[in-house]
Amino acid sequence: MIDEEMREAEAKPLDGREVKGAAMRARLRAATEEIIAEVGVEAASTVTIAQRAGVSRGAMLHHYPTRDDLIIDTARHFWQRAKEVVAALADDLGEGRVGVGAFIETLYDVVFRANALVTMLDLVVSGRSDTRIGLAVNEILTDLFHAYEDCGIRALSHRGVPPEVVRVQITFIVSTLRGLRIQDNIEANEARVQAVLRMLTASIEHSIAAAAGEP
Repeated sequence: MIDEEMREAEAKPLDGREVKGAAMRARLRAATEEIIAEVGVEAASTVTIAQRAGVSRGAMLHHYPTRDDLIIDTARHFWQRAKEVVAALADDLGEGRVGVGAFIETLYDVVFRANALVTMLDLVVSGRSDTRIGLAVNEILTDLFHAYEDCGIRALSHRGVPPEVVRVQITFIVSTLRGLRIQDNIEANEARVQAVLRMLTASIEHSIAAAAGEP
């Protein structure tokens, strides 16, 4: 994950100190994300993060003056990646490059992968006792879910599905996939996962056809 963040940062059109600064922040965010997924937000101390990222604590504080600053920026970038994945999938669905089944399965495998869900849940829970993190996470997640809805509306506009119906469909998809991943984390069962994904796909396809007035 750290190497992936570094590649993304270095690919951006920055120069000199900006490149180094962006790469350092990417390394710190990646280390923070890994630690949260492994041991939770509470255990993600500045010392632990700096050690994982391979930087001095002073260098970390230069870019992120407080631990909360780093946690919040990590959350923002974490969910920005999810938003980009969903936007690309929605474009593929709208253009007919993928079907509903592939759309749902990719969401489950990429956006709702096990480590991502653990990180999300821990950030949400920690936000209940940390007002600043909680407010930031709530704002980020609200924006993310609205982006999901907008992507769905754009993807299904050519089918004539009313926006209000798409919003319900997106809520159904996201809620089902989140719950499925939690259940599979508790008791892994790939056959059950695939059966649920097929059932969800059939339900959404039926809902789309009914809302669009298709036979």
